[in-house]
Amino acid sequence: MRRFITLICAWCFTLGCSDGDSVSAMQDAGPDAGPEFAEFAWQEDTPDPETDRLCDEATAPDDAPDTTFIDCEIEGATFAPQPPEPKEELVILAYNILRGFEVGAQLNEITSGSSFAQPDILLLSEVDRGCQRTNFRNIARDYAERLGYYYVYATEFVELPSNRGATGPYDPPLCEHGNAIVSRYPLGNVRQIRHAQNRSWYTPPEEPEPDEPRLGGRIAIAADAKVGDDLVRIYVLHLESTISAGDIRDAQAEEIALDAESVAHPVIVGGDFNTFGYFQDVESGTVSQPAVKSFVDRGFEDAHDGLALDARYTTFDPFPLIIDLILVRDISVTGSGLCEPDICGAFSDHLPVWTTVSRVAGR
Repeated sequence: MRRFITLICAWCFTLGCSDGDSVSAMQDAGPDAGPEFAEFAWQEDTPDPETDRLCDEATAPDDAPDTTFIDCEIEGATFAPQPPEPKEELVILAYNILRGFEVGAQLNEITSGSSFAQPDILLLSEVDRGCQRTNFRNIARDYAERLGYYYVYATEFVELPSNRGATGPYDPPLCEHGNAIVSRYPLGNVRQIRHAQNRSWYTPPEEPEPDEPRLGGRIAIAADAKVGDDLVRIYVLHLESTISAGDIRDAQAEEIALDAESVAHPVIVGGDFNTFGYFQDVESGTVSQPAVKSFVDRGFEDAHDGLALDARYTTFDPFPLIIDLILVRDISVTGSGLCEPDICGAFSDHLPVWTTVSRVAGR
């Protein structure tokens, strides 16, 4: 039943349905009305992330009919005290937060304004929801509540205990892990894109010493942020991390780049690209990494393109790499940087990257 309802809701979001009459409203809007914006249906209740699962397969994970393509709801709520005023410039932050182990320290730095201005839109990857390892917190919601923002969260993986036995209940309990968009501005036209090319991380209960037993696979979230009367399309992604699965990683990037082709308003794509060889492109001034080239060939630019190589590294395990990126199209970059390792290095195994863009509102 949930799958049927989700499909109906997705159809309504696509058409901008509201009270059953948006199809005629869309037909009457005229060619100059701009793109439709169907704001996300913000959830008023407070879920218990330890027990309220978003994914159908969490009920009986080892009986899941498909261990990669799982059926999960999107969660979202708003803590915005009032409608936000549009700004000419927006600060965008992309951050792999390492599950949220140091969520308090991360938020302290983000709100301090010392390394970068407080972001208007945050693109978060490796976000825990209801996991024992992060004290059963709903990390995306914690971010939104602290900032007074809107958020949407989607699950990549249902995390399974390594030594779970043949059946539940499991100790530690199941939890969820995924991506999130946290925004000063309302979010609408929200979709989760579970990549068509994906790797299964599942291992059965009897498997000895499994690495990271999980249901699910990599996803992206697509949403439009409404800034005044204008829309900006946002994608947060976390591409396949297995070094040997470059073909999967590249196909996932291509899928998002193709998805963005039909978007007429500005587009921002950010997250953990796992582009292990991109530092060589930065060093040589070329773009050969397919996961980046898919976007550049379609008019995107690397928001940090003007920075020197030694100012670009976003992770240092096992050696300096540039894998966290923000790519933009049809929007102007006015400044970019990342948090210095001696400041943010203790908060995650990735450094947050930021960029300032203009001509979103009042164009």
